[in-house]
Amino acid sequence: MPTEPPAPKPEPVPPLEFGDMCSLFGKWCRANVASAVLLASSFGLLVYFYGYYYAFHNGTQSTALWASLAWNSENNQEHSWFVLPISIGLLWYHREKIREARKEPSNLGLVWLLFGVATFVAGVRMIDARTAVISFPIIIYGWVLFLWGREVARVFVFPCIFLLFMVPVGALLHNTVFLQLLVADTVKFLASLIGVGVEQIGTSLRASDGKFNFDIAEGCSGIRSLMAMITLSTLYVHFTQRETWKQWVIIAGSVVFAVIGNVGRIFSVVLVARFIDEGFAAGRYHDYSGLVVFFPSAVGAMLGFAKLLNTDWRAVAKEAVKPERAAVGRKTGGPISYDY
Repeated sequence: MPTEPPAPKPEPVPPLEFGDMCSLFGKWCRANVASAVLLASSFGLLVYFYGYYYAFHNGTQSTALWASLAWNSENNQEHSWFVLPISIGLLWYHREKIREARKEPSNLGLVWLLFGVATFVAGVRMIDARTAVISFPIIIYGWVLFLWGREVARVFVFPCIFLLFMVPVGALLHNTVFLQLLVADTVKFLASLIGVGVEQIGTSLRASDGKFNFDIAEGCSGIRSLMAMITLSTLYVHFTQRETWKQWVIIAGSVVFAVIGNVGRIFSVVLVARFIDEGFAAGRYHDYSGLVVFFPSAVGAMLGFAKLLNTDWRAVAKEAVKPERAAVGRKTGGPISYDY
């Protein structure tokens, strides 16, 4: 009996390029003129109110200007310059999901839009630009939900949440002395294990023989490293973890990852100062030790913790017990069973 030939495999759909996205967006605009006009006018209002409505600092700064001026090294907030480009990149990464999502406008988006607008107005009335910045992702999410519906808005949830990293919080979280003290205590302990005498006075570490004297600055072991790890951990769990509880556990562990990275960094600076040269340790090595030691240590801790969290420990335990049961079976001459 003749057999039917196998059905041909469907050809893979090529990923959307930028030109394809523009073409699809143009088609949507032509098919939804009213929504396109609303989109354009809303975008214009966003640009005006966030970029050109000078409501802060005695009427000399808009929300965007105030935020950009706060993204500085003094506030340990330089990472905020990359938040918006990364959010846009995340949307581009998920462009296939956006294309395949069902487009069904939802009036629920109006609720989010009104909430976002109310938040912005509250920020202006209270002269609190930070609150006005928080309103931005809320308005974007409501905007998308109203125009394209729940499935598209679901893709926008994480990029909108990620936009909250634009909110300047360095001035609010500068009190991270406990992290500096924890790092100093740990480095002193590690140094004592290898016979390097280190005296600690608060956040300062000084060699017993006076060969070096370092102060652990807030920027080195405080909010800067903590914010860097929270941002990195948030991106990591978005791409690798599907269970919500695991995502939150790893993000919460950012404090520990930052401490591990800083301990490794400061300890390496102490070793370089003790065995090589204090000037080199406090100068060029210190400047590059973040890339050389901090990030590998902190990221390694994050990856290791995630691996432990995702390991099937019941399966590991079963594999560990099998050789023991096999040995017992050989001694007794009885059958070897691996059923559990």
